[in-house]
Formats: sequence, C-alpha cells, structure tokens
Amino acid sequence: MTARVTGALTGVLAVALLAGCGAPDPAGEAASPAPAVSAEAPPPTTIEAAPTPGAALTPGAATTPDAGQTPDAALTPTPGGTGAAQPTGGANAADVAFARQMIPHHLQALEMARLAQTRAGDPWVGQLAAKVATARDADIRTFQGWLGLWGAEPLPRDHAMPGTQTRDEIEALAKLNGPRFDRKYVTLMIEHDNGAIKLARTEQAEGAFPGAKALAVATATSLSAEVKELKKYRALLD
Repeated sequence: MTARVTGALTGVLAVALLAGCGAPDPAGEAASPAPAVSAEAPPPTTIEAAPTPGAALTPGAATTPDAGQTPDAALTPTPGGTGAAQPTGGANAADVAFARQMIPHHLQALEMARLAQTRAGDPWVGQLAAKVATARDADIRTFQGWLGLWGAEPLPRDHAMPGTQTRDEIEALAKLNGPRFDRKYVTLMIEHDNGAIKLARTEQAEGAFPGAKALAVATATSLSAEVKELKKYRALLD
C-alpha cells in the first residue's frame, strides 16, 4: 500500500502544498507563496506564544506590516491587558482577531506536523508534514510582528476555533504509528485546514489591514489546494 500511495502522489505533492500558506521570510528567502510584506516600519517586538514541548518556533525576526503602516497607525490596547484592541489607522478589530486566532491555530498544525515526521508510515505524509511545518512557522512570525505593533496577544493555545483538535485528540494521534497514524493525521489535517480557510475568509470579508488581507487570500488559496490533495491521498487508503 505504501509504495502504491507514494507513487500516485509524488507528482502532485508540489502542487498540493504551494509551500502551505506561509508569508515570505523577512530575510528575503521565500518560504511560501504568500504576498510579500514590506518592512519599512521599525521592527516590532515579537510576542511569543506559549510553546508546547518539542514545538519551539524557528528563531527569526518577525515580518513587519506593509509600507506606509507606521506604529502611529497601529492599534491601541484596551485597559486590562486582555489582548483586545481598539481599531485605529489602517487596521481594524477583524485584523487583530485574525492574527490572534491564527497563531494558536498554526501552532497546533506545527505540533501535528512534528508528530508526523517521526510517526508516519508513508514518506509522502512525512514530506507533507515537513512543508506544513515550514510554512506555518513563517506565518506565525508574521502574525507575531503585527500583534507586537498592535499591542495585542495571541489567543491561548487551547482556545477552541474552527478546525482545531482537542487535547485528547492530539494525544490519541501521538499514540499511533505507521498506516494508522497516516490515516488519522490526514483526516485531522483536512478538518484543520478547512477551519483555517474559514478564518481567512472572514478576514478577507471584514479586515482592513492590507497585509493581513493579502495573507488571508494566500491562506485560503493554498490550503484549499492542500485539502484537495489530502482527500486524494485518503481515498487511496480506502
């Protein structure tokens, strides 16, 4: 089964992933097909999302907002330090909500991808997981940069959002290996990607910040392609 599935999908893996939904690396090395975000504004202070064991983010400078968006146009946090913000300038509350949600959402995708790199039975699954990890890591650093300028913080890691899994589901996945892991991982990733697409489309419809809206378009496009390939793979397992 492994040889048949791997052969059937080798030719489409590159199309499937489009390097995930990642934004370009601030250093200029493209990690994904998302539109570039210029860095004319001063570098923001990165807000670190609470990591899980074994899921530390790759060190790197956070990507800053589009040209013309200075700190004066950032969002001012509300009293109480809850991470909420009042919209001003070029960004609004929908932009802040998008960034706050996508950091923990992507962190869970990273956690599952790292499980796949050691537990997958089919090389195709491991290769997909590696590309997912690279792309999500790049996006997380971009969102951290925006939140740093806007004076907001990511939502908690266990916050329920469209497509996210419960802690029990992640722990159950971690106990699997080989073909059983492959099937479960692919199934969960389809759900996870569809949830991220939903959040991205909300940002497209309600956001105002050009950088966030551009990344939302890239996210919806690339993850829709990824879901199609994941479904093809799962069909081969049936």
